[in-house]
Amino acid sequence: MIYDLAILGGGPAGYSAAFEAVKLGLSVILFEKQELGGTCLNRGCVPTKFLAHIADIYHQSYNSREYGIISEKPVLDYLAASEKKEEIVSELRNGLEQSMKLKKIEVVNGYAEISDSLHITCHGETYEAKNILIATGSIPAEPLAEGAVTSNEILELKSLPKSVKIIGGGVIASEFANIFSFLGIEVTIAIRGERILRKWDKEIAVALTQNFKKRGIKILTNQTPEQLSEKTADIILSAVGRKPNLCGVNTSLIETDESGGIIVDRSFRTKTENIFAAGDVISKSRMLAHTAMEQGKAVARIAAGKESGIPSAVVECIYTSPEVASVGFTEAEAKEKGVQFVSAKSSMRSNARTLISDLDRSFIKLLADKSTRKLIGAQLFCNRASDIADELALAINHGFTVEDLLKAARPHPSFCEAITDAAEALSEKLNEV
Repeated sequence: MIYDLAILGGGPAGYSAAFEAVKLGLSVILFEKQELGGTCLNRGCVPTKFLAHIADIYHQSYNSREYGIISEKPVLDYLAASEKKEEIVSELRNGLEQSMKLKKIEVVNGYAEISDSLHITCHGETYEAKNILIATGSIPAEPLAEGAVTSNEILELKSLPKSVKIIGGGVIASEFANIFSFLGIEVTIAIRGERILRKWDKEIAVALTQNFKKRGIKILTNQTPEQLSEKTADIILSAVGRKPNLCGVNTSLIETDESGGIIVDRSFRTKTENIFAAGDVISKSRMLAHTAMEQGKAVARIAAGKESGIPSAVVECIYTSPEVASVGFTEAEAKEKGVQFVSAKSSMRSNARTLISDLDRSFIKLLADKSTRKLIGAQLFCNRASDIADELALAINHGFTVEDLLKAARPHPSFCEAITDAAEALSEKLNEV
């Protein structure tokens, strides 16, 4: 049989492409050497967000007296929590497997290799396909310190250490610092540069830094390789990013950049016409599960002769407390692109839901094009940021003006009503220029 689409990798890009392809009437075969769901479901997004949820519950129960709730000091059974984590991951993975069977998508469990532009081998058998999608994802970068663990191994702990040193100041490092801090563990972040979240809006980075320091998290900047390697905690977590996973990929059929990411065009084609790549494995990937999903769907549509239809503005999130979300331009990016813009910010100090939740400093910042008044960017540092930022992504993708944003009657009390406050402030500033 000749398949319309063969997919290497069963993570978000791979399974999303498979579901979209069968919906469009294509025959699909998917190869996965480990578990369906990829890093996101099994070793990334889902288990870490579960731990963040557990940490938040523990932290709130530990500090419940200020809400008038008097109880004994809570005790965390981390082994039980870990087992619950695996139970949730397993349930989601089983659901994904059942969906594959229901949609009659052929799944081959095993290490697959691309032989040429039309053939893939696995378990000694050869499969032929008109189109091939490389969706093999990414793996943690090599640890910077001897004996350090990566984000994969840290999730396998069955008991908690008393102290953790985290090398790195990006998203993964920030999320684990937040989790361990709330679980009562002594946390130190060690970075080579001047600040954490160096690729994010500076105001977000400063706010999260202040939040962390208030909670007792130490942040060591400008660290030398020798200082990074020093074992000053029970466990060292090396969270210095991820790199494209090219296992099974015939590199003669593709081109890669200096980081090993596969170079693709706007249609996610590699240098070989019928071989595509999507998700973490591509060059300059944002390494976001939801971005990978959209890219996978786009490839399926292209393989079916349709328009790709991928959105331009996508929300990026950090699941700390408060949460962080960013979509569209930051102020630095807008300046770099020469965009004339106006920005305005709404502090959450007067937001009822924020006061009820007793959260620290938080805000929503909006950016609009000075001439068109269209929203071009948003940065959020507040509770439920990951949930409410999608409204702003939709607004950017559809060219909404500040006035369009103000047409919505947002519920009160809610976190999202701060969007109205920020939009009103932005409208006033635009009227002044």
